[in-house]
Amino acid sequence: METSRALSPRKKALYGVTASAIFLVLAEVVFRVVVAGTSDRLPRMIDDYRQRYYSQLDKELDYRPHPYFGYVRRDKGAADQINSLGFWGEEWSLTKPKNTVRVVTLGGSTTAGPTAWPYQLEVLLNSMLTDVQVEVQNLGIGGWTSAEALAAFAMVGVSHRPDLVIVHCVNNDMEPMRAMDPRVDYSHYRRAMDVLQTNKGTATFKRDTADSLDALAAGWSDLYVYAKLFQFGPIPRRASLHQLTTWTPPTQPEPSQLGIDIFERNLRSIAAIAEANGAAMMLTSMPALQRSRPGIPAVPDGHLRSLDAQNRRIEALASGQGWLFADLAALSEDLEPFYEDAIHVNARGEKMKAEGIAVELEAAQFFEKEGLPPSPAMPSQELP
Repeated sequence: METSRALSPRKKALYGVTASAIFLVLAEVVFRVVVAGTSDRLPRMIDDYRQRYYSQLDKELDYRPHPYFGYVRRDKGAADQINSLGFWGEEWSLTKPKNTVRVVTLGGSTTAGPTAWPYQLEVLLNSMLTDVQVEVQNLGIGGWTSAEALAAFAMVGVSHRPDLVIVHCVNNDMEPMRAMDPRVDYSHYRRAMDVLQTNKGTATFKRDTADSLDALAAGWSDLYVYAKLFQFGPIPRRASLHQLTTWTPPTQPEPSQLGIDIFERNLRSIAAIAEANGAAMMLTSMPALQRSRPGIPAVPDGHLRSLDAQNRRIEALASGQGWLFADLAALSEDLEPFYEDAIHVNARGEKMKAEGIAVELEAAQFFEKEGLPPSPAMPSQELP
């Protein structure tokens, strides 16, 4: 009686690899057939994801590392609305023109951008004031906390001789403030931007063997890209600015007293530099979507409560220090039609935030104290 010969380890491995390859090819074919017959949107999402994040592994990023502020925007030239310092807006002169009031704004993504409230504020104030020119310099960068704002103001903002500093640092500080063991320099939260910096000062993603294999799989397989979309969302971890620039420290539900003290120290330090150089200080609260809208999930109740506590904390600090304060959180319900997500609004919402700040400046007679003639009445804030 003959006995069957056992397969050698090499043949077992070969058969295993062959079977796995056949299974993956079949799964890919089935997935593409099903998607093609059931969805128009998903194929576009997959193609967009692949084109955006895998068409060029050495693609230069929209942000670049900065030795003192962590990171700023990449200056791509005059057409991209980013100046050579890495901030939104035109190039700034260190010399302040005559009859000019300069305003420096500090904050994160709710301050950054070509149509954000600093831009809207400049347009609005210049429409109100006839005998003076207002320049609003936007030092807002997505993801920044009060720590980066402090460093940027100490080096860049104050160098341009502002008359007023407006700080819109609220939400981004809440995560480092909730850390179990916060450090006074925020190094428990912020890390150096994890990218490769070129000789031109731009940045590209780091790339190792795993990244190359990842790109190969993403270029071949729609199913693989769908799995990445399902697991990580529309931005892969390697391309997330948050992942590239932060640690993930253990946190607690609410900030510790030390976390609060560090945050308030940052704000007081900005004010001390501003006031020592003849500038006034204004803090603002932050509005947020209070309930869900189609396509936009509501902010969890716990985060809303924490955000409200942060807003009230900022208001109390401004009151105690004698600083100006604009309660933009009071606009939360009025802004509801204009939210793009839980805290960001469209250009119309940004204009409303600028109007809220202008109202407070007028109520405080800021421009009269600067030696300017009284401003005309605020334009109507009724929605069109």
